[in-house]
Amino acid sequence: MNSNIYSQVYDLLKKEQKLVLARTIQRQGSAPREVGSACIITEQGELIGTIGGGLLEYQVQKRAKELFSNPVTSIYKFKLSSDDLAKAGMICGGDVDIYLEPLFPENQETFLFFKSVKAYLSENKPGYLITRIKDGTRESETHTRIFIKEDGSAIGRLDDLETGQLDLKNMALPMVFEPGKDNLVFIQKIVMDPSLVIFGAGHISIFLSKLAKMVGFHITIVDDRQEFANQDRFPEADQILARPFDQAFDALSGLNNTFVVIVTRGHISDKDVLAFALKQDLKYIGMIGSRRKRNTIYESLMEQGYAKADLEKVYSPIGIEINALTPEEIAVAIIAELIKVRGAGKKLKKLM
Repeated sequence: MNSNIYSQVYDLLKKEQKLVLARTIQRQGSAPREVGSACIITEQGELIGTIGGGLLEYQVQKRAKELFSNPVTSIYKFKLSSDDLAKAGMICGGDVDIYLEPLFPENQETFLFFKSVKAYLSENKPGYLITRIKDGTRESETHTRIFIKEDGSAIGRLDDLETGQLDLKNMALPMVFEPGKDNLVFIQKIVMDPSLVIFGAGHISIFLSKLAKMVGFHITIVDDRQEFANQDRFPEADQILARPFDQAFDALSGLNNTFVVIVTRGHISDKDVLAFALKQDLKYIGMIGSRRKRNTIYESLMEQGYAKADLEKVYSPIGIEINALTPEEIAVAIIAELIKVRGAGKKLKKLM
């Protein structure tokens, strides 16, 4: 099953673990992560996700630790001057507002809310999480968050908010919104982590799978060879389909937020997989190979009725041009291209 940090909240609550959810709700300057970035701090001190690392995350973890004994929401305002940055050896600073929410499994409303959100997100559908922003709200308080589904129906309840008046699809999200005097909410669009389906389980795929998992993709490996497509070779993979490629297609569904990489061992299987991929509403299709190989496959598919305009959307040869030669380097080039496509529309920020 695909995942994101909000479904992980439920997974921890189900294990009867107390946690603090920390989210960046506002920022100014060159803060390391965007508004909406989130992390979980467990009672045992485990950190899941990131809001930027470094001194910011250290201070947030310290504040979160206090909330397990005094479970109230907290707006943590983090400011770093130039001198603070120099002393901490940081290259990103600015002003950041972090909202910390204690979430305890004994709160049945909280437990059932995140259970329902995870069940909905597992269908690979987007929604909108709206959270009341208020310092000092007890963890046991109810009606503090609501999740609006794609069809407009809701999970949970948020007092003093007319959600029907919100034009969520046209709002510049994520954002802090003031629906009324002394009433702030944080609104963000929630989608599952993007999926990456890798057709082919050769050397490049081994490194590509590892890198893709590191940067937040849900991984599916497809190959017709059991000795290649297995958990020993791909321990980080979320799903492995060891079957003929054409028989694997029926096992793949909900592909609207999916990236497909075609790195099989032969032209024929590459063409078959590409023919399948072109019929799907995918985020990205990339196929390895030379321009000559690509053109041969394209010509064959056009003879079968596929449109040239659709083929031109395929990334082939695949990967960012970095003069990659080894399987490891080729995997780096491919993952760089996936990150670029995934982040399309986001404002680019220099790290230094």
